[in-house]
Amino acid sequence: MKKLGYMNLIFLLILLLLTGCETTRNFTDSITSGGEETLFAQVPPDQRIQVEKAEFDLKVAEERLELAKLKTELADLQEKYAGYDKEVTNKYREEAEVSLDLAKWEAIDRSGLGEKDKNIDNIADLKSKRLKIEAERIKIEAKRETTENKINDLSRQIKELEEKIDNMKMGD
Repeated sequence: MKKLGYMNLIFLLILLLLTGCETTRNFTDSITSGGEETLFAQVPPDQRIQVEKAEFDLKVAEERLELAKLKTELADLQEKYAGYDKEVTNKYREEAEVSLDLAKWEAIDRSGLGEKDKNIDNIADLKSKRLKIEAERIKIEAKRETTENKINDLSRQIKELEEKIDNMKMGD
C-alpha cells in the first residue's frame, strides 16, 4: 500500500514540475516578445528603414508563396481534367464499338439470318450496354466541365495575384 502511495506522490511531483516548466516557458516567451515590440517602438523612424524593407520583402514572399500554392493546385486540376478527357474519349470509343456490333446484329436480323430470339436478345443487350456507356460518359463529362470551371476560376485568381505582386511597391 505504501508503494502505491509513493508512486502516486512521485507521479504528482513530476506532473507539477512539467506543468511549472511549461508555464514558465510561456511566461518568458510572452515577456520576450512583448519586450521586443516595446523596445522597437522606441526606435527612431529614420532607423526603421531596414525593418520596413524586411517587412515588405516578407509580405512579397508570402504573396509569392500563395501564388505557388495556387499554381500547384492549378496543375493538379489540369492533370485531373486531362484524365477526365481521356476517360470521355475512351467512353466514346466503347460506345462506337457497341454501336458497330449493334448495327451488325440489326442487319443480320433484318436479313432474316440467325435465330430470331437470339438476334433480339443480342440487340437488346447491346442497346442496354450502349446506354450504360453513354450514362457513364455523361457523368465523366460533367466532372470534366466542373473541373474546367475550377481551372478557369483558379487561372483568374493566379493572374490577379501575379498582377498584384508585379504592382507591389514599397509603402503599399
